[in-house]
Amino acid sequence: VSLRVHPDRAEPADKERSTRHFQILGKVYAVLSDEEQRTLYDQQGIVDEESTVLTQDCNWEEYWRLLFKKITVKNIKDFEKKYKHSTEELEDVKSAYEDFKGDMDKIMESVLCVDYTDEPRIRQIIQHAIDSGELPSYKSFVNESKRKINARKRKVCLTDDKFY
Repeated sequence: VSLRVHPDRAEPADKERSTRHFQILGKVYAVLSDEEQRTLYDQQGIVDEESTVLTQDCNWEEYWRLLFKKITVKNIKDFEKKYKHSTEELEDVKSAYEDFKGDMDKIMESVLCVDYTDEPRIRQIIQHAIDSGELPSYKSFVNESKRKINARKRKVCLTDDKFY
């Protein structure tokens, strides 16, 4: 629920309404997570507006964990396994290609779960879509120099502190 009403995810025209809904959701959580307030609400159906529960700092980590489970390395690896070679990845690659007008530096930075070892596969996806007429042919992709490709690889090697 909080994701649907979170102000950061709302359209500009709906931001004010989303902010109000998100604040209400926070108050609901504050009441339901406080034993005294919840008992009062369960017994009488009212909320004590004067209560400090609604204004005091609450345990935001606990609140966050109610909304979202903790993410582990295993979760990330599992996501990566499902995402790579999926329809979702295919669509993301195509969107990135169009958004960045074929700039492979930006494409490789924006597509989830890819590194320089995935570049040949990503290039193949894009080239296939160009050949089939699904994507336009951008000069920055078609005529990318070996120098730029190698610079991208060197940049990754240096930032990863690894030697490939």
